[in-house]
Amino acid sequence: MSDNLFEDLGGAENVAAIIESMYDAVLQDDELAHFFADTDTERLRRMQLEFIASALGGPVSYSGAELQAVHAGRGIQPRHFSRFVGHLAEAMEQHGANQQQIDSMLGMIAMYRDRIVGAANVDG
Repeated sequence: MSDNLFEDLGGAENVAAIIESMYDAVLQDDELAHFFADTDTERLRRMQLEFIASALGGPVSYSGAELQAVHAGRGIQPRHFSRFVGHLAEAMEQHGANQQQIDSMLGMIAMYRDRIVGAANVDG
């Protein structure tokens, strides 16, 4: 495995497929779908692809809003975050990621948990 998880996962095409599969599952999940009821899901998928690709070391910059601001006041709890990243892990596996790659991705995403669930102890 190289130092670039974006390339290890198959680059832009496969990472985009992972995001598509993940949102297909998220939007079918009764505990998560309501968070996206009034959301432009095509824009959301594009922003998530930018965010994930950038976090993975891809040649993409995230142009969306700051995570804490976007998620504030939505009632997102740690269990929702866990379900969401569970769908991400499943989508990664469906698209050929191995356990080490999945664990690396989940480790990266975990760094943003407090900003997304609105925990008061965010260090910035």
